[in-house]
Amino acid sequence: MPDAEPMRLLAHSVALAPLGGVEICTLQDAIGLAGRGHSLGVAHGADGPLRAAYEAAGIDLDGPHRFGFDPRTALRDVRAFSRPARWARQRATEVVWLNRVEHLPWGQAVARWSGAALVCHLHAPPPFRWLRPLAAGVDHLVAISGSVRDAYLDRGVDPARVTLVPNALPPRAYPRGDVAERAAARAQLGLPPDAPVVLCYGHLSRAKGVPELLRAWTQLASRRPDALLVLVDSLSAEPDPVVAAQLAQLDPRSYRLFPMATDVVPFLHAADVVAFPTLLPETFGRVVLEGLATGRPVVASRVGAVPELLSGPMARFLVPPGDADRLAVTLAGLLDWRRDEPGLGAECVAWVERHWSFPAHLDLLEGVLATARDAHRRRPGHRAPA
Repeated sequence: MPDAEPMRLLAHSVALAPLGGVEICTLQDAIGLAGRGHSLGVAHGADGPLRAAYEAAGIDLDGPHRFGFDPRTALRDVRAFSRPARWARQRATEVVWLNRVEHLPWGQAVARWSGAALVCHLHAPPPFRWLRPLAAGVDHLVAISGSVRDAYLDRGVDPARVTLVPNALPPRAYPRGDVAERAAARAQLGLPPDAPVVLCYGHLSRAKGVPELLRAWTQLASRRPDALLVLVDSLSAEPDPVVAAQLAQLDPRSYRLFPMATDVVPFLHAADVVAFPTLLPETFGRVVLEGLATGRPVVASRVGAVPELLSGPMARFLVPPGDADRLAVTLAGLLDWRRDEPGLGAECVAWVERHWSFPAHLDLLEGVLATARDAHRRRPGHRAPA
C-alpha cells in the first residue's frame, strides 16, 4: 500500500539493542514504514546501539519504560504505563503497534488511554493461559509465520482476527557476498583466508542447540582439521555455562568466539555455511533468511516455522533437532559447495528474493495497520487523538 494515508504509529522495544529477532524486526519494519511517510515513535526500555539507526530514519524515541505487568504489583505497573500513554496522546497516536504479545497489558492500557487502535504483532507463541479475554481489546493480530498463526487459532482466537504477514529482510540489509567479499570480511575479522568456515550466531545456549553443534564439530574437525567454526554470542555478557564448558574441551585452533555484534554481515560474508541447530519451536528463524540472502546455505533444525523457510529444494538443509551426527554429516557435505555446486550461492539468494519480498511484507503490514486505524475511527464512541 505505497499510497496509504500517512499514519501516526507507536511501537515499543525492550531495548535499543540486537538482543534477538524481535528487536531487529521491529527496527527494520519501523524504518520501512517511516520510509513510506508514516510517523513513528518507539517507546523503549534499555538504551543501546540501535538508537542511531532509529534516529537516522527520523523515528522518535522515548524511554526508558517498563513494559511488564504482574498482578501482584498491578498498581505500580499501571502507574508506570501512564507515562508512555501521555506520550502517545501528545504524538496523536492512531495505532499502537505492539511487537511483544507478553506486553499486551501495556499495549491495551496505552491504546485505551490514548484513544488509539491496538495491533499486536505475534512473534512468539501464546504466553497466557487465558488468551481470549486478554485479546479482547486488540483490534487485529499479525502472525509472522503459519506456525505462529496456527498456535493462536488452536487457542481459540477467531481466524478473521489474525493476518499472516511472513517476516522478510530489507534487500540491502544482508547483501550477497561472493569470493571477494569473503576475502575482505576474513581480513577484517582476522580469519584465515582459505579455511572452510561454518558460522553460528545469536544466543549460544542449550536451547539453541549449541551443545549439539559442538559435539558435531568435534566429529567434523577430526575429519576436516582445516575447517573453522566461528561463533558470535549475543549472550556474551552472561555466557551459557554448559556451552562454555564444552568450548573449553574443544581444540582452540578449531573455533573462534566473538562477542555480540550489531552488524553480522561481515561474519556472514566470511562464512561458507551457516548453522542454526536450535531445539526451540522457532516462530520464524530469521537467521535462516539472513544466511540465504547473503548466498550461503543454512543447515537448520526441522522445528517450528523453520521448514516454512527451507522448503522445496532448500529442504535438504534440514536436520532432525538434537541429532549431532546428522548435523556433522550435513555440514561436512557443504564445506566445499563452491567447488561442488558453484551455483548454490545464487540459488540461495534467488530463493529469498522470490519467496520473502520485503516490499510485499511491508504492503501487508501497512494494510493491516491502516485497516485497524480506519475501523477504530468508525467505532461508536471513538475518541480521536488530540
